[in-house]
Amino acid sequence: MFFMEERKRAALAKSVERKEKELIGWLTELVGIPTFVPPGENYGKIVDWLFPVFEGFGFQCERIEMPEDVYAAKQKNDELVGERANLLATKDTGAAESVVIYTHLDVVPAGEGWSAPPFETVIKNDRVYGRGVADSKGSVAALLTALSVMHEQNWASKYNLTVALTTDEEIGPYSGLCYFADAGLLRGDYCLCMDGDNEGIAIATNGVMNWEIKVQGKSCHSSIPFMGVNAIEAAKIVMHELESLKETVERRESKAPCSQHMTDISGQEHIKPVFNVTMINAGVKENIIPPSCTLRGDRRYIPEEDVETVLKEFEAAVEAIKTKHGIDSELFCKPGYPPMFTEQDNEWVIKVQEAASDAFGVAKTLIGVQGGLDVAYAVQKTKQPVCAFGVGSFMDSNAHGADENVRIRDLKDYVRFLVGLLT
Repeated sequence: MFFMEERKRAALAKSVERKEKELIGWLTELVGIPTFVPPGENYGKIVDWLFPVFEGFGFQCERIEMPEDVYAAKQKNDELVGERANLLATKDTGAAESVVIYTHLDVVPAGEGWSAPPFETVIKNDRVYGRGVADSKGSVAALLTALSVMHEQNWASKYNLTVALTTDEEIGPYSGLCYFADAGLLRGDYCLCMDGDNEGIAIATNGVMNWEIKVQGKSCHSSIPFMGVNAIEAAKIVMHELESLKETVERRESKAPCSQHMTDISGQEHIKPVFNVTMINAGVKENIIPPSCTLRGDRRYIPEEDVETVLKEFEAAVEAIKTKHGIDSELFCKPGYPPMFTEQDNEWVIKVQEAASDAFGVAKTLIGVQGGLDVAYAVQKTKQPVCAFGVGSFMDSNAHGADENVRIRDLKDYVRFLVGLLT
């Protein structure tokens, strides 16, 4: 049962309030280094900035770049520019147990619609605005502030600490964290993922698989369409037939519950798999019958589903469509991050839930989320129990959108959560 002695609780509250300016200062520095991906060309700059900060708190630090051969084989993306730099900071406190603390340093591009410069923090109505403040540089700033509080109060961590601040999470499919996991760098008994939001303690996520169906036709002059095969019209048949697969897939559900906000919005009580058609590309010119049409989309699959079964089900559906309609098509699937699942009664889950509920002053429930996280790939390798709990709000931080923001109160509560959990 989580319990913090009252004198310590009062000292923590005062210290966090006193460090508000420092907290926002850390966040301002982090936001001011534009690590948006693509292209992700400032990763080295942000790692070099963080290096001495962690060293000042007694950590041993390593700047680790994903090797070029791994990067070339795993990423295969011409939009990416610059070194794929990541930070590994470790501190041996002599404790019996170790925890890996992770989040990502990259952010999505700013896009349009901002009311203020996206890479300069602005404070309005007790919120900090800027790209990445919620996803997930706010968590990094809160971690630095938590370490500062612990240093000031002379409170030692009850865990040995491994902090992994990695890159390319927002673009995938193989992030810096995936490389860390494959390289055996994420040694620890537990894992705390600071990515995500603070609506609940995420113990489950969906897996991600991107797909492409290329439908072949035959081009000819548009005035004599009977001399060719219109690939767009064939693709329409494919899309229509895929509706039955979508209905079958989306009738399933996980045992992992949704957040209450998700339930209020969607009516769902548990996370579900999803089948989407999200892109279509075809045509050469208005007066040419299109020779091919490419459909693209994603398939989100719940922890209870196996990726091989998901692939076979999809392949069978496409083959049935080809046979029934005589359509020349080919399916390509690209699995991304796998699903994540930690049992609700796991000791680490209970500790994180109690510390978060105490710090935020409201019961934080255990939830699953529809999206995917790269930490799922990591813990699949390490077998660590993991919880994902971040600083932003799913409802109003507008992560990935214009005027992304985070409540200052949430930042400070997150500092208290980290200190309470670690000490």
